[in-house]
Amino acid sequence: IFLSDIVSANGRHLDATRGLPGVDYSKFSKYTYPWEHPSDHDWGVWDKMWKQYCLADGSLPCALGKWIHNTHHRWEWYYHPIQDVIVQRVVDEFWAYRPCLDADMGITRGSNRYGRVGPWHSKSLQDFLPTSVSLHGAEIVHLSDGPAFIMDNLKSEEEFWSFVHSWGGSWLWDHIYTPFGIDAMVDAVASGSAVMVTDGSYSRKIWSDIDGAGWMIYCKARRKVVVKGSFYEWCGSAGSYRGELLGLLTAHVVVLAVEQFYDLPSGPRGLVACDNLGGLNKSRERRKKIPPGAKHPDILRCLCRAHSAMRGTLQYEHVYGHQDKHKAWQQMTLLERLNSKCDSLAKATVSRGIIVCPQEVSTVRQRLPLKSVALFYNRRKISGECGREIRFQIGKVEAREFYITQLGWYATAFDNVDWESRDKALHGKPDMFKMWLFKQSSSFCATGKNMGRWFGSEQTSCPNCNMPDEDAAHLLHRRDAGRYSLFRSEANKLAVWLRNLHTDPTLATILSSYVMSRGEMRLKVLDFPVVFRQFAFAQDMIGWDNFMLGQISTHLRPIQYSHLLSSPSMLTVDDWMKQFIDQLIHIVHGQWIYRNISKHHETLGSIRTTERRQLLLEIDRLMSLSPEDVPEESKYLLQVDFARLRTGDLVGQHYWVHAVKAAVTAGRRRTFLEQRKRAATEGRRLTVPTQPPIPYGETDDRSTAIGAANLKRMHGGSGSTDDKSNKRRRPD
Repeated sequence: IFLSDIVSANGRHLDATRGLPGVDYSKFSKYTYPWEHPSDHDWGVWDKMWKQYCLADGSLPCALGKWIHNTHHRWEWYYHPIQDVIVQRVVDEFWAYRPCLDADMGITRGSNRYGRVGPWHSKSLQDFLPTSVSLHGAEIVHLSDGPAFIMDNLKSEEEFWSFVHSWGGSWLWDHIYTPFGIDAMVDAVASGSAVMVTDGSYSRKIWSDIDGAGWMIYCKARRKVVVKGSFYEWCGSAGSYRGELLGLLTAHVVVLAVEQFYDLPSGPRGLVACDNLGGLNKSRERRKKIPPGAKHPDILRCLCRAHSAMRGTLQYEHVYGHQDKHKAWQQMTLLERLNSKCDSLAKATVSRGIIVCPQEVSTVRQRLPLKSVALFYNRRKISGECGREIRFQIGKVEAREFYITQLGWYATAFDNVDWESRDKALHGKPDMFKMWLFKQSSSFCATGKNMGRWFGSEQTSCPNCNMPDEDAAHLLHRRDAGRYSLFRSEANKLAVWLRNLHTDPTLATILSSYVMSRGEMRLKVLDFPVVFRQFAFAQDMIGWDNFMLGQISTHLRPIQYSHLLSSPSMLTVDDWMKQFIDQLIHIVHGQWIYRNISKHHETLGSIRTTERRQLLLEIDRLMSLSPEDVPEESKYLLQVDFARLRTGDLVGQHYWVHAVKAAVTAGRRRTFLEQRKRAATEGRRLTVPTQPPIPYGETDDRSTAIGAANLKRMHGGSGSTDDKSNKRRRPD
């Protein structure tokens, strides 16, 4: 209790209606005092103390001055000096009193007697002063007026929340409860006795796009919770951490709104507590710019704006959460109790959001307060860095056009593919892996047919089954013994994975059989329950090959989602879809790796095998050369162990073949040069061959061209050899 609570409006005298036995103080204060039973002796001590303290006329030795802070005191009487009217406030009713009519003099402005004339219809008491009166039957006597309050406490609760809604984010205030009115919350914030506690919640298994928070403000002076609220949010990046940040943002917005609406001076505003230490540290930061890559930058920007506009100061304290699981209620601290209540509010609002949100998502746009722009796409809010989401959506539009116009897909088939789950499954994969998957999906992978068309490769057949014109579809359909054994092994692993990862039993059987069919079975011809028929029809339209590449129908997700809700596993449908798609792509990638090893292995690959076969044929041909075709200094090449050479390494065989060819070519050239020199001394002409004599089977065009050019230079020109004049010779 304060001295201002028991004095008159002018602050000079004790109020005769206060401090007396039997007075109900609940109507004079916004605080809730505990019930006490003072004795007559106690009242006597109280009365004696004030008589000794006050002067003889009952006035205070030192009168109170102007108000410097808001008061919890609920003033009952107000006076308007210009209109000369006194208004009595009784809870939410207002009654007007006018000067009484004097029989002799009529109404005069100097009269201090007022009578009730009726209700005062305007609830706004702007420009009214607190006043003191004395009751005389049906009339009142105007005694004294006091200074105006430091702020207008008479603004209605509706006006305050309208002011808060004008900042945006009205969905944050849909479930607010103020048991003692808005004035109790304002007093707690203005006096610095507010304890603001918040907690977030998130049910990832039930609905991964919904989070929520519960918050409340506790007044230390009243020892009561003066306001509490809860809300849920529909967002693509929902999570428990985001829920904690939203609750902390709510606390800062409430403090800022009270400051600006009631024009509070600077000073302490209270304590903010949360069980998430990371979110608490983020909320206290006063940044001018949010760094790139920060989580939930939209909330952090709103917190920065709240900090920059706030005049008061807040204290922050971390509280350990879920202490009700380890302690009795009596053993918990105040913050732990409040946090436990906020946790219950948050869980309840998330459950409410799961029920309501599917109907509201098409119409509700949840914009944050203090934020002028929010980005939505396809009814989903993009709260984080928008680059990845925008690139995905643009790529989806371009892919739709490519698949329909270039690959011949139906638009319905493309729209039935769960591209979002496939994108999540590929997130974090290496870029080269994504490039291979795109090439395999679009039939632009490096198959034999494409390599022959692009680079003129002669080996266009399959390295395993030798089927000509190998294309992308050939990868999964040909029953090569090795590749088929690998496929069955990986398909069996997939069946075990489906059974162990809480897959719907019927769905697990369908998917295992469909994978093992290798595209020879259509789902819609099988006898499935009704809930699976729509999935079967859509997946048949997409095709088995595309199914193995992770292009799964959107109708598969709700089937598995319903089963996971009733299972004891904490696995979410998002995680299940990502892992299932990864398992399918792993099977296809294993086939591709097997195919490439079969073709490009250094010693056992089909390319090396063909090369070795041709090389052995060349060795057999060179082994049959006559010793006279090889120069004397190179005859040692024909003295090797040919049996050992045929079984030796490929590098040694290449070296021997090129050495023999070079020796034979050098010997033939030396013989030709000797013959030309001898012909020149005898004065006869030697016909220049069009090509140096090399062994049969050699077709080195570049060596031939170089040799011919050298011969022309050595011969002196292409004209007649009889012309000895140097004038017609071409320059060397």
